[in-house]
Amino acid sequence: MANLTDNLLNWYSKNKRKLPWRQKKNNINPYFILISEIMLQQTNVNTVIHYYKKFIFNWPTIESLSKARLDTVLFIWQGLGYYNRAINLHKTAKIICSKYNGKIPSTYDTLIQLPGIGEYTANAIMALAYNKNTIGIDVNISRVISRLYNLNLNNKKEISKNLCKLLPTNRCNNFMQGLMDVGAKICKKKNINCLICPLKKYCNFYNEKKKIKLGVLRNKKKKFLFVYLIKYKNQIILKKRINTKFLHGLMEVPNNLLDSKTSLKIAKKNAPFELNWKIVPGKLNSKISNFELEIRFFQAQVKKKIFLKNAMWVDKNKIQKIPISTLMKNILSYLNFV
Repeated sequence: MANLTDNLLNWYSKNKRKLPWRQKKNNINPYFILISEIMLQQTNVNTVIHYYKKFIFNWPTIESLSKARLDTVLFIWQGLGYYNRAINLHKTAKIICSKYNGKIPSTYDTLIQLPGIGEYTANAIMALAYNKNTIGIDVNISRVISRLYNLNLNNKKEISKNLCKLLPTNRCNNFMQGLMDVGAKICKKKNINCLICPLKKYCNFYNEKKKIKLGVLRNKKKKFLFVYLIKYKNQIILKKRINTKFLHGLMEVPNNLLDSKTSLKIAKKNAPFELNWKIVPGKLNSKISNFELEIRFFQAQVKKKIFLKNAMWVDKNKIQKIPISTLMKNILSYLNFV
């Protein structure tokens, strides 16, 4: 297997993707690795690049990030999704600066204690930032190894066991990035291009033409969101999400999320206020990480401002300065408010 590892490292040195967080040899910035790995959790590379550049422009060091306001971090993050990542990253920056003198830890036991850093991210930082003899196993790497050894993609234990046999004595950072690039560019879930793969000589999938069972996607569960837009002149009321698992700290139009469908008549009765609610024709459909969302709308015009806990009135021309999710932007656009 030494030749497999050498082939991969040689291929990577000539064919690696040009990504902004990958630095020149011996000039690796652990902070850049930390930011990129947090952003890449459940988000593809092409989407992350733009947000990464904007984030680093605003906070080029972990010290600057630790001093930033959370609202500002969430505003820059908006559109990238999974906002708990931004909240935890902000907490982690503060901890690293106060407890570790601004130096990102290099050991698993320390990294795993930081907010938002799990097993994969801890190992990825160790390998990519500090060239430790370990590896973070993401979906691309799992797929490559499962095909190499003719393993079921869900057999995490065997994938990890076989992968550890391939780790080089040095250049673990390049080895991990090489596997990720093979998975992203060649050994894809679909449209596999085995002929140009540097690992084909050693690959069961290529040599034996065996298709690996990659698992069956479950049908996404459907949920139903009813949105209540309250207008006063050229303003609407937005409520801040507090202590929520998703999108914590962001502003949103008052709404009601249901697991089962209900009639518009009942949804109107469940509105946050007793107002002269009018049904807005049509609906929006959106795909969230693990469910599909059907969105219906109500709106009401008030003659004087009403007040709601953790809420504020916002002018139409100032919406762009408020941290809101991409979904909420789409909702306001549908309601002709942005």
